[in-house]
Amino acid sequence: MVAVCTAILLLVTLIALFAYIIIPDNTENANRQTPQISLQGPGYTQSFLVKEKNIRTTKNRSVIERLINGQRDVHTLIPYSTIDLGEETVTTQYDGITQYHESKIVLKQETRRFFFGTDKYGRDVFSRLILGLRISLVVGLLSVLVSITIGILLGSLGGYYGGKVDNFIMLIINTSWSIPTLLMAFAIIIALGKGFLVIVLAVGLTMWVDVARIVRGQVMQVKNDLYVKASKVMGFNDTRIIVKHILPNIIGSILVMAAANFATAILVEAGLSYLGLGIQPPTPSLGNMLQESYAYATGGFVYLAFFPIITIMMLVLCFNLLGTGLRDIFDIKSVKA
Repeated sequence: MVAVCTAILLLVTLIALFAYIIIPDNTENANRQTPQISLQGPGYTQSFLVKEKNIRTTKNRSVIERLINGQRDVHTLIPYSTIDLGEETVTTQYDGITQYHESKIVLKQETRRFFFGTDKYGRDVFSRLILGLRISLVVGLLSVLVSITIGILLGSLGGYYGGKVDNFIMLIINTSWSIPTLLMAFAIIIALGKGFLVIVLAVGLTMWVDVARIVRGQVMQVKNDLYVKASKVMGFNDTRIIVKHILPNIIGSILVMAAANFATAILVEAGLSYLGLGIQPPTPSLGNMLQESYAYATGGFVYLAFFPIITIMMLVLCFNLLGTGLRDIFDIKSVKA
């Protein structure tokens, strides 16, 4: 099971990393809007006349910039059901509306398939879903790093030194534990404002408590082992003992908590974005895609909610199964802190 989940998550990571190469709409945030084809179902195919916008760009984006932010949207897609290619004027007709275009600014004709359909703005749902997947993974990774860092620092200090240090750290842990997760995230976002880094901080600060308790309990268990006592006798300082001797021996517990926190981070970020406090449009995330399409999904366009929900479920399930598998591999027993 661990191998299967790892393979799925590696594949998803590669897809997210090279998203702008894979997705059909490789403009920034996949935000190319074509209102004429809004709310079309999965598998919808449409022919377009591609015209160049009157936009002059002073500098082309590098390969790295395109990989991270996508292409500049310098084209307009004009859907048509019939087209007349004249020498001076190109005439298109779609949904009973006839348009005339100068032939000299026409670039080409093309047909596009919208695998997951289009949203209320006529944007490609598949493209935005892949970019939303990328946002969830990035927020999850950075939030886990924040939670693991704080949890390891406080947990190892409390478990190793004990006494007043441990009592003070446990007071912080218990106080933080008493605050509901979303309420703490709300407070941080309201205090610091909306933004990507604020979201990462808010999500990360809601998950460090479990890490700190587990690390504290593990450190308290192993600090009396012979190899730790031998390190003290040899004159090693406390920092070296904790970093090079204790933490490597409890890495199994940390990895399990990291996998579990990754799943939690994805859920919390999706919840915050759904409530309008997370990633802000037009940047797509799985949560704000659900929020934007809520009225339409309940009105019959179920696919708008189905694909983001399935993606969230898949990610959370894979990380939870990965955590369970890692727990079995490392044979971690519950520690009462």
